[in-house]
Amino acid sequence: MMATITLLLGFIILTTPLHIEAQTPDATNNVSLSWVQNATAKGAVCLDGSPSAYYFDQGQGEGANNWIVYLQGGGWCVNQTDCLIRTTYSQGSSKHMKQSMEFVDFLSNNFTENPEFYNWNRVYVPYCDGSSFTGDIEAPDTVTNVTYRGARIFKATMDDLLSKGMNCAQNALLMGSSAGGLATMVHCDRFRDLLPLFARVKCLPIAGYFVHEENILGSKQFEPTFDALIDLHGSAAMLPPLCTSIMRPSLCLFPQYLLLFVKTPVFIAMSAFDQIQIRLNLFREDEVCLVSQNCTDDRKEAMQELRWDVLAALPKALPLFRGMWITSCIAHDLPYFSTLKIIGNKTFAEVFHDWYYDCDYLQVIDTSMEPRNCSAYGINPQALKY
Repeated sequence: MMATITLLLGFIILTTPLHIEAQTPDATNNVSLSWVQNATAKGAVCLDGSPSAYYFDQGQGEGANNWIVYLQGGGWCVNQTDCLIRTTYSQGSSKHMKQSMEFVDFLSNNFTENPEFYNWNRVYVPYCDGSSFTGDIEAPDTVTNVTYRGARIFKATMDDLLSKGMNCAQNALLMGSSAGGLATMVHCDRFRDLLPLFARVKCLPIAGYFVHEENILGSKQFEPTFDALIDLHGSAAMLPPLCTSIMRPSLCLFPQYLLLFVKTPVFIAMSAFDQIQIRLNLFREDEVCLVSQNCTDDRKEAMQELRWDVLAALPKALPLFRGMWITSCIAHDLPYFSTLKIIGNKTFAEVFHDWYYDCDYLQVIDTSMEPRNCSAYGINPQALKY
């Protein structure tokens, strides 16, 4: 069947019947935890004051001067109590981080499983600051003794990587998922400015394009929370000054506004039926019935309206600067090497590869108005949290 092509809201929308292909098991390799040099002296510490760290596997051969840096996600801690609780596990303390982790998917060192990045310098940055690496409060909280230093963690980690050879990068990719995807957009230009002018530098936020829509009850309900979040973590200074000069800093956390002030090319990967988006902008019950696929007609209609709001809020920039892969899968995270195909015979990884290397520029959006269970393609619904 031929692909159908529609122009909607300035985006190229292409869709063909989905195909299921056998998946190959992930190749894995264990990578040891590396401590950020002089982290404590630099103030680059987790919520509990422990030094920040990262996992680093050195590139080889033709990939020796290429870098992929992945920022872990995990939501924001939203108040003093929530942030204090995080200090008891790895998302708030390096004391609880594993001494080694397996690198899989786009971080694997196996050519068969990861032909694009297997020999690159591959970095996984754990998330232990609760603010998408934006927080910067000088003194610990006087009540909880929690420290908010995400921005310093990002800077000190980048300094470490620059000293390990990233200062000579020929190709570099900053990416992350969820809160890490937001961090990727926030720090995209900052990352670009650290690297040589001749380097190809782009950013890939996954599952981080959360919309602000005043007509949605959830957004109105949570707006005061976003303002409080900025103040709690001291995040305003990490947001684009041009953005914060014309609107409230909390609005500049939303990609539909934030990306207006980001110059570096960004490729957005997201589900139009993202579980967390639905939970935050609608209701938890909507996420539950979405995953169970037993929603009433009223709930289905609300989700479809939210889908249109997401599409309407996407950047209107040319595909050269804002590539896209927008699915209709019931999911939050999107594996890089999923077998899902929306356009012709190209997967997410193949569309992104062409965009990154300037071979082709596409904004691919699944036209399905109905949420899909894409488990057969390696895209699984996130476990429900009650």
